[in-house]
Amino acid sequence: MSIVKLMNLRTEFEELTDGFSKSIGNGSSINTLEWFVNYGFKSNRLRNGYERAMEIAKIIIAENENVRADQGTNSSYAEDY
Repeated sequence: MSIVKLMNLRTEFEELTDGFSKSIGNGSSINTLEWFVNYGFKSNRLRNGYERAMEIAKIIIAENENVRADQGTNSSYAEDY
Protein backbone atom coordinates (compact mmCIF):
# COMPACT_ATOMS: atom_id res chain seq x y z
CA MET A 1 0.00 0.00 0.00
CA SER A 2 1.32 3.43 -0.84
CA ILE A 3 2.23 5.80 1.95
CA VAL A 4 -0.33 8.30 0.60
CA LYS A 5 -3.16 5.78 0.88
CA LEU A 6 -2.00 4.77 4.35
CA MET A 7 -1.90 8.38 5.52
CA ASN A 8 -5.35 9.03 4.03
CA LEU A 9 -6.72 6.05 5.95
CA ARG A 10 -5.14 7.29 9.16
CA THR A 11 -6.70 10.72 8.63
CA GLU A 12 -10.09 9.17 7.93
CA PHE A 13 -9.80 7.05 11.09
CA GLU A 14 -8.95 10.10 13.17
CA GLU A 15 -11.89 12.04 11.75
CA LEU A 16 -14.32 9.17 12.28
CA THR A 17 -13.22 8.54 15.85
CA ASP A 18 -13.07 12.15 16.98
CA GLY A 19 -15.19 12.12 20.12
CA PHE A 20 -15.13 8.33 20.53
CA SER A 21 -14.15 6.85 23.89
CA LYS A 22 -10.50 5.82 23.68
CA SER A 23 -8.76 5.36 27.00
CA ILE A 24 -5.40 4.96 25.26
CA GLY A 25 -5.51 8.41 23.70
CA ASN A 26 -6.28 10.15 20.44
CA GLY A 27 -4.69 9.80 17.05
CA SER A 28 -3.95 6.76 14.93
CA SER A 29 -0.78 5.22 16.31
CA ILE A 30 -0.49 1.45 16.09
CA ASN A 31 -1.13 1.22 19.85
CA THR A 32 -4.33 3.25 19.50
CA LEU A 33 -5.49 1.18 16.52
CA GLU A 34 -4.80 -2.11 18.32
CA TRP A 35 -6.65 -0.88 21.42
CA PHE A 36 -9.57 0.19 19.26
CA VAL A 37 -9.80 -3.21 17.55
CA ASN A 38 -9.57 -5.08 20.87
CA TYR A 39 -11.62 -2.87 23.19
CA GLY A 40 -13.29 -0.09 21.19
CA PHE A 41 -16.56 -1.97 20.74
CA LYS A 42 -17.45 -1.66 24.43
CA SER A 43 -18.29 2.02 24.31
CA ASN A 44 -18.25 2.88 20.62
CA ARG A 45 -20.10 0.18 18.67
CA LEU A 46 -23.31 2.22 18.45
CA ARG A 47 -21.61 5.41 17.25
CA ASN A 48 -21.86 6.61 13.67
CA GLY A 49 -18.75 5.60 11.74
CA TYR A 50 -17.76 2.77 14.09
CA GLU A 51 -17.86 0.02 11.43
CA ARG A 52 -15.74 2.02 8.96
CA ALA A 53 -13.29 3.00 11.71
CA MET A 54 -12.92 -0.66 12.66
CA GLU A 55 -12.34 -1.61 9.02
CA ILE A 56 -9.66 1.07 8.67
CA ALA A 57 -7.95 0.06 11.91
CA LYS A 58 -7.73 -3.56 10.76
CA ILE A 59 -6.37 -2.54 7.34
CA ILE A 60 -3.64 -0.37 8.84
CA ILE A 61 -2.67 -2.99 11.43
CA ALA A 62 -2.46 -5.68 8.73
CA GLU A 63 -0.35 -3.41 6.53
CA ASN A 64 1.96 -2.67 9.45
CA GLU A 65 2.37 -6.39 10.15
CA ASN A 66 3.06 -7.12 6.46
CA VAL A 67 5.74 -4.44 6.26
CA ARG A 68 7.34 -5.60 9.50
CA ALA A 69 7.40 -9.19 8.21
CA ASP A 70 8.93 -8.05 4.90
CA GLN A 71 11.59 -6.05 6.73
CA GLY A 72 12.26 -8.83 9.23
CA THR A 73 12.24 -6.37 12.10
CA ASN A 74 10.25 -5.63 15.23
CA SER A 75 10.12 -1.87 14.59
CA SER A 76 6.72 -0.39 13.89
CA TYR A 77 6.25 0.85 10.33
CA ALA A 78 3.54 3.32 11.28
CA GLU A 79 5.67 4.88 14.03
CA ASP A 80 8.36 5.65 11.45
CA TYR A 81 6.02 8.02 9.60
